[in-house]
Amino acid sequence: MGPLHSPKEYLFNLCTTSSGDAKRIWRKDIKESWNHKCAYCESEDNLTIDHILPQSKGGLDTTTNVVCSCHSCNQSKGHTPWEQWYYNQDFFTEAKRDAIVKWMKPEENSNLYKYRPRRNNAS
Repeated sequence: MGPLHSPKEYLFNLCTTSSGDAKRIWRKDIKESWNHKCAYCESEDNLTIDHILPQSKGGLDTTTNVVCSCHSCNQSKGHTPWEQWYYNQDFFTEAKRDAIVKWMKPEENSNLYKYRPRRNNAS
């Protein structure tokens, strides 16, 4: 099971017993998804969670809006739009940028039950 969409989903799915536990598991799963490396510079030191679109600018606290980030990158980026900030970094690579863009796209729900349209047989 990959990271769930938000800490609330961990509570809903009864994977934990408190919201604090749900947040810890969610953060741990995000870091594991990025192989415990900063999504921007690939550092393994002092890892945090960075909101790609900052919450102060309307970004949500969801899996597709956060990446594993070292403290240095997180602080340096601040409230700057991530692509603008990232293009100006010495460690910028197109491959890492593409990985972040792919991460930001929500997963398609392939297990949803699809209803067929009903025919009205009453004539």
